[in-house]
This record gives sequence, C-alpha cells and structure tokens, in this order.
Amino acid sequence: MRAARVTRLTWLAWLALVVLCASLFVWTAPGRITYPDDEIVFQTTQSLVEDHDLSIAGIAKRTGERVDRPTGTFGWAPGRDGERYGFFGHGTSIVAIPAYLLARASVEHIPPLWRYAARPDLFYFHRRDLDSDWKRLVVSLTNSLITPLGALLLGLWLSVLGYRPQICLVTALVYALGTTAWPYAGTLLSEPLTTLVLLGAALEISRWHRCAPGEGRGHLWAAATLAGLSVHVHVLNLIALPCLLAYALGPPARRARARAEDRRTWLVALTLGASGLALLGLSQWWRFGSPFETGRFDHYGHWVWPLRGLWTMLVAPGRSLLWYSPPLLLALWAWPKLRARDPSTATFVAALALSRLVFVACRSDWHGGWAIGPRYLIPTIPFVLVALASWLEGWAERPRWGRIAAASVLGLSVPLQAWLASHSVFQLFWRLNIEHGRERYMAVADWRWTETPMVAFWRAQQPALAFWRDGQLRAALNTAQFDALGFGAYRLARATDADGLWQIMLGFALAAILAAVVLVYSLWALSRARGPRRR
Repeated sequence: MRAARVTRLTWLAWLALVVLCASLFVWTAPGRITYPDDEIVFQTTQSLVEDHDLSIAGIAKRTGERVDRPTGTFGWAPGRDGERYGFFGHGTSIVAIPAYLLARASVEHIPPLWRYAARPDLFYFHRRDLDSDWKRLVVSLTNSLITPLGALLLGLWLSVLGYRPQICLVTALVYALGTTAWPYAGTLLSEPLTTLVLLGAALEISRWHRCAPGEGRGHLWAAATLAGLSVHVHVLNLIALPCLLAYALGPPARRARARAEDRRTWLVALTLGASGLALLGLSQWWRFGSPFETGRFDHYGHWVWPLRGLWTMLVAPGRSLLWYSPPLLLALWAWPKLRARDPSTATFVAALALSRLVFVACRSDWHGGWAIGPRYLIPTIPFVLVALASWLEGWAERPRWGRIAAASVLGLSVPLQAWLASHSVFQLFWRLNIEHGRERYMAVADWRWTETPMVAFWRAQQPALAFWRDGQLRAALNTAQFDALGFGAYRLARATDADGLWQIMLGFALAAILAAVVLVYSLWALSRARGPRRR
C-alpha cells in the first residue's frame, strides 16, 4: 500500500515538474527566431511541411558570413543539385513539425496585433508579416517542451540508478531551472533535443542492465535506436556513441554476460544503431554529393589547438560552463561520491563529458557563436549532475555549513537563469561587435567582466530603472530591455485592446503556480511516506 502511494505521488510530482518548467520556459522565451541557426532550422521545418523537401531559401540578410562571402551564404551549403541545404542536423526541424502545423492552422484566427508581443527592435532574419512572425513565434517554443521532457528523463534515469524519488525530482528540477538549460529552452537550437536523445539512450541502457539475463532486450534496442538517431540532431553526437556502447557493455562481469547471452540481441542493437549512421550518410550524399560531407565548410568547423577553447570554456567569466551553471560546481565536488556508489555510471559520465569537451575545443567554432556559455557543452550538464544526486542522498548527514552553502548555490542559480533567459544575448553581442570590431569583440565578451551577460543585462536596464524611480511607469515599460514573451504580451495588452495573448500567458502563470504547489506537496508527502530505498 505504501509503495503504491509513493508511486502515485512520484508520477504526480513528475507531471507537476513538467508543467511548471514548460510554463516558465514559455513565459521567458523570446517568441521569435533569435539566431541564424534557428532560422535555418525553421526554414527546414517549413520546407518539410510545405514542399516535402529539405531545401531552404536561405537568409536574405547578412549574418555570419566571412567578409569575402556574399550575403545570404551563412547557414547553408551548396547542394549537388544546386539547391541550398542547411548544414545542421534535421532532428529539431522534424520534431518542430507539430508546432508548425499548429501555427499554420491558427494564423488566420489570431488578432494581427499578437505578432507584436515579440520584441520588434531586434534583428530579424525574415520579411516581417503576420504569417511569418506568428509561425516563428509558435515554432520557437518547441524547446520549451523538449527541455522539461529532458529533465523528466534525467529523473527517471536517476530512479533506475537507485536514487530515492525526492532526490530524482530535486536533481531534475535543479537541471531544468538552475542551469543554462533554461535560457536554451527559449531557442530553436539543437542542444535541448540532443540532451533528450542522449538521456533517453542512457536511461534505456540502465534499464536493460537491471533486467535478468535474456530479458529486456527491447531496452537495448531502444537505446541503440536513439543513439543512431542522435547524429541527426547534431553530427557532434558521434562523439557520444563510443561512450554509450561502452556503457552498454558495462564492467567485465557485464561483458561476460553479454558474450553468453543471445547474440541476436546485440546484432539487432548494432544494426539499429548503424542504420542511423547509414541514414545520415545517405542524407549527406543526397544533399552534398558525399556521405562524409556535413556541409560545415570553410571557417565554420576547421581544427585548432584546444588549449584556448578549454581554458575559456572552463574559466572565462563570459563563457565558462561552471560560471553559468553553478550546480555543476557542487556536482564536481561530489564526484568521489558517485565513483564510490556507481563506478560504471561515473566512468560513462566522465567519458561522455570529457570527450565532448576536448573535441569541441579542437574546433574553430568551439565557442558556439553568440550564446550564453559554451553552447556545445550544454548536453553534458545533466550527465554531470548525476554526481550531485549522489551528494544529495546524504543531505541530512552533511554539516550545517555545507547544507547552507549548497542551498545557497542551488537557490541563487534559479533567479540567475531566469535573468539570463529573459534577456537577449544577441543584443549584447551585436553591440560588442559594433564597438570592438569583428576580430576583437569575442575575446572582450569572454574575458571582460563588465561585458558578461549578467552585468551587461543589468546595465541595459538602467534607463528603465531610472524612469521607474521617477514614477514614470509607462516610460519604464517602454524602455525595459526584457526579451520575454510574457513581458511582451503584458506590454501589448497595456498599449492596445489585444489582451488575448496576455490572458493566455496568465493561464501559463496560473499553471506554473498550481504545479509548484503540487510539486512541493508531493515532495513533502514523499518524505513522510518514504518507501524502501531501491538499489
């Protein structure tokens, strides 16, 4: 009876967590296409729906091209048939199809003023009209659901690894709201879906490990399928495949069992994984004339010495993964706990995180462009946080100063991510590019404290704060530099009679409040109805 109640409370808490995070992400999402990468992903989605093809029109404005390249050549590579094709994986474009269909079906039924909820004073990559703006607004919210689902998979994986429900829930919540997963939830970049797919593969491998010999082969097949499909989200996920394979084989005892088990299980799994790779090669051959051509030509992806990238991504105040996802500091501190508790998982996590870190540092675009923190390392965050779960398991036994310090880091990380998510990093880099020049501005953004997003966003709000202190609330609202859909809907409702979108955003706010209450209650009830610890 107690076990059944714990199960019900746990799933109620997971539902509340997903609703809470998704509602907050929609509120702070910009509601527009922020990067040229996002625009290419959107155009691919549009082409898949409208033309049943992968070719794209490209961007008519100058974005990230080299000085010797003509306008409109960023984000796509010339195909063998003369068409333009995006050089990004198509996984995100395919997942965004339902959002595009929803946007297309609703565009004729919404008030035209709704398109002005997204900030109109920032750079746009398309011709602005109701149809274009609304479709991009809706499709750009795709990752607002993908990211909470990633948090769910992280929690389920931790549960399979033997952690208590409360620890799984808290760690997943820390990932979703206390790391840069939140700011990236408002983009149409591939990192959230990469995280989801890799976590899904790790979860299925762990489930298979806990099955009796000869059983649960479907878990291994699902993991292999997800691993093979991960390269269609981003080709960089090739680096994760050997790590996942080694994790599936497990320690020597597990490898001995694998040799004794039905060889068909492994044959099918390897075939499923290889099929994903073969499909990627076929796609690249069809688009670019060679299965080994990704389309990332010229300066977009050549090899460089890794020391600069490693140092910057780990230490620089404007780019460090640790500065912008503070819970990782606690996770690294807790690493010995994970190694002692689960050596196999600890080795897998270390291999996945370090191999991606070093490989990314060897690329000329290691910084990930105009992004918060090191963009390409975002998918490693939930894996490293597994060590945090090991530390939280012994929370009650920790010294008081340790609990206070940990609670402070975790608690302050949430408003930090909300602050980062509700502003435009594109706006910051645009200004730095103009002020410091193309050759120098990136180093300024990475290493100058006053130009880090945390500080620069605060400086950008000073005019609005001055109006607010003078009692000029309307002027403060008009000059505030928030780049969030919830704020835009509120400002639109105050300026016009188009308050329908604001009512929808209030509905999301109410859903977030109710979900938070349910989540807190569930955690409290789980602590009182604590079942036996699973191992």
